[in-house]
Amino acid sequence: MDRKKVLVIDDDKTVHSILKLALEKAGFQVFAALDAMQGMMMAKQVRPDLIILDIMMPAGGGFAVYDRLQMMAQSFQVPFLVYSSLPREEVLKRIPESSQAEVLNKTAPLDSVVAAAARLAGAA
Repeated sequence: MDRKKVLVIDDDKTVHSILKLALEKAGFQVFAALDAMQGMMMAKQVRPDLIILDIMMPAGGGFAVYDRLQMMAQSFQVPFLVYSSLPREEVLKRIPESSQAEVLNKTAPLDSVVAAAARLAGAA
């Protein structure tokens, strides 16, 4: 069976390391991008099953990545797990939760991040 691909777009290398360990242990293949531009390019190349997206980033920020990928939705349908230190209410004003998008604060326990990733990527 193919492992589900997760693209983590976050400018914090520590977050990458922690998420990579947890998600690989859960059976995901993990790709990393450190800013919005790199995230957009990698999303097109990798065609991930899920994007874990930080909002506060250089080179465009998470909202820009989300908006651009939504505009490409005809050719590119991908669920998002927004993983941000911004207050949840702030994020929800721009990105409504749905079966294709969930919002978790960076204070959320790691197992709930992995569980949300599995749910959204259809690996659960």
